[in-house]
Amino acid sequence: MSIVAAIVDQREPAWVQALTFGGAMVATSLLDAGDLLATCDDGVLLAIERKTPGDLLNSIREDRLWPQLTGIRALSRWAYLLITGDLWAGPDGKVVADGRATGWTWAAIQGALLQAQEIGVFVVFATGDDDYEAAVLRLAARSHRPEMLVPPARESRILSPAEQILCSLPGVGLERVQALVEHCSSPAWALSYLTCLSASDPIPGIGLGTKRAIRKALGLADDQELAVVIAETGQLAKEGAA
Repeated sequence: MSIVAAIVDQREPAWVQALTFGGAMVATSLLDAGDLLATCDDGVLLAIERKTPGDLLNSIREDRLWPQLTGIRALSRWAYLLITGDLWAGPDGKVVADGRATGWTWAAIQGALLQAQEIGVFVVFATGDDDYEAAVLRLAARSHRPEMLVPPARESRILSPAEQILCSLPGVGLERVQALVEHCSSPAWALSYLTCLSASDPIPGIGLGTKRAIRKALGLADDQELAVVIAETGQLAKEGAA
């Protein structure tokens, strides 16, 4: 994508008003919000508030920044706070802007930039005034599709009814239910395992204390256990047997 037309705020310095933004039609006007309004060839409007690092700090101090950002966000969902220079934390945790130490804490400025993004304005940096036009063109070249397809880092899965029952038992929960299901061949055998104090193959995180708590929750007496029984014979089943 490219910029086809742009309006520069007439209060911008002469060097900004002289930019062509890749050969677009450029006009100057007194803008109600923003320093640059740029229309891309896909019809998207970029609303940009330009700040040098020093002007950014002054705008925050004087409470000018938030009305300015609210104004450009009202114009377009593609609203940007474009900072033309570097901000970094000095060894004392104070902000260094335009190569000069300031009294601002790094945490305070990071909080302000986060707040800008929370109200819907993207924060981007240019390396300096010389990079401003190129930075605007980079924003124009980005995809402006309303949605972005991003695969999750991990696929989610809804718990099965059996897992929901096991999760509800004391000391099991989401952390141990998967190991329990993998260890036992069925939910029935899992319940048998959880109520048997003599099982010799422990599952990490499920010890005698957890089993006693489960037995108490199920109302089992000391001489009672849950077991899987073959209906036809009444005999105890063996885990894994057909």
